[in-house]
Amino acid sequence: MNSLITRLFAAFLLIILLVILVIGFALIVLLRNSPLVERQIVARLNEAARASLQSDAPPHSLSTQAAERYVRQLANTLDVRVLLADGRSQILADSHAARAPTLTLDFDLTLRDPNGRVGRARDANRRAWLYVARPVDAGRFLVFAAQPPRFPGLTFFLENLFWPLVEAGGVAALLSIVLAVLITRSIALPLQKMANVARGIARGDYAQAAPVAGPDEVRALGQSINAMSRQVQAAQQAQRDFLANVSHELKTPLTSIQGFAQAILDGAAASPEALQRSAGIIYGETDRMRRLVEGLLDLARLDAGLRALNRAPLDLPLVLTTVVEKFSLRARTQGINLVKDLSPVLPSMVGDADRLAQVFTNLLDNALKHTPAGGTVTLAAALVPTGVEITVKDTGDGIPPEDLSRIFERFYQVDKSRARPGTPPTPGKPGGVGLGLAITKEIVEAHGGSLTVESVVGLGSKFTIRLPVTHPDDATVIKKRKS
Repeated sequence: MNSLITRLFAAFLLIILLVILVIGFALIVLLRNSPLVERQIVARLNEAARASLQSDAPPHSLSTQAAERYVRQLANTLDVRVLLADGRSQILADSHAARAPTLTLDFDLTLRDPNGRVGRARDANRRAWLYVARPVDAGRFLVFAAQPPRFPGLTFFLENLFWPLVEAGGVAALLSIVLAVLITRSIALPLQKMANVARGIARGDYAQAAPVAGPDEVRALGQSINAMSRQVQAAQQAQRDFLANVSHELKTPLTSIQGFAQAILDGAAASPEALQRSAGIIYGETDRMRRLVEGLLDLARLDAGLRALNRAPLDLPLVLTTVVEKFSLRARTQGINLVKDLSPVLPSMVGDADRLAQVFTNLLDNALKHTPAGGTVTLAAALVPTGVEITVKDTGDGIPPEDLSRIFERFYQVDKSRARPGTPPTPGKPGGVGLGLAITKEIVEAHGGSLTVESVVGLGSKFTIRLPVTHPDDATVIKKRKS
């Protein structure tokens, strides 16, 4: 009962039934005051009159009983009420005298007809009758009468239109079956294939593709299923890569920690210098694991959406200046020229100051890390039509083209040597875990902004952050802060 063809057929049948009912009701309303029923009755009475005139006229010498027998015989033959009246509208005989109220005839009030008289009469109960009067001889008339129905429109409909409408409804029902089958085949078959593809995706089979055929809605559904399949496949691949990367990133420091701890336990690192070196490596690797866990927690919170942000009004120039000052000593130590170029018209905005400081810190840290002595790192900010644009530009090594499109991926590192198993980091300077730029991009996008990169090998790189000045929730945040 829940199949598409059954539902379509039931819907078509219901529409057909409703259309027939509406048409029938409209016809009854239109026929309510229509003269069609009366014309039919008059036509039947005229036909009865013509048929009666083909027989012999009743003689003048008929007795009352004979006249009544005569009109009753005609009434039974013609199936109408028959009366014999004189020229003064006096009824001489009535076929229905015993079972119907007496009619009052007044020929002076009737319409004249070339073949006789046609008019209305009322009986003793004030019920209307239609009659046709035909002269049979001088001074006498045969009157053929019939009573119109109480509801002439309904009667005419039931007698003349009901069964044609029922037959038309039957034909329409047969056509609806054919249409239901055709429409079902054009819709249900692609849907069945899509259901099979969806079941395959649930089982992990991504080789199938949903058909993109049929009506626009069905094609859109097929395209959506195919897009979902690609996204699920990409998500599962990303999950596998994520687990592999996390396992690798945890395995490397754990191996170093275990190895140097075992050396201490076995007495292999007995000298103070060896103990200091082993402890330094263990400390550095545990710090690396801590940063890895913190980065993963950051990503998890950011994946949850804007709830991870503490949005509040902030002074963007102050945030940028603070970050630059934090790196100024390091830049002088490395012999790098750190330049701050902030527009004097930077507006106040709403955002998470700590998270944005983390963004600028990550970018400046990377820029200083990959810029040789004598180079320049520039942090610039300016007002643009879409909001605020902040750039971090360096004159360092640059990023190879094959790495440029992947640097924002989680755990991806341009400097592969840092992730090489078995290569211990320098104490106090643990290697990266490949999450910094991924976290940076997530924070920027959580603020409704964008992060892009341009780079030329040997000339340097330029990271561009674009942040909107306003946000749909900013008015509420500012209002709460003021209150």
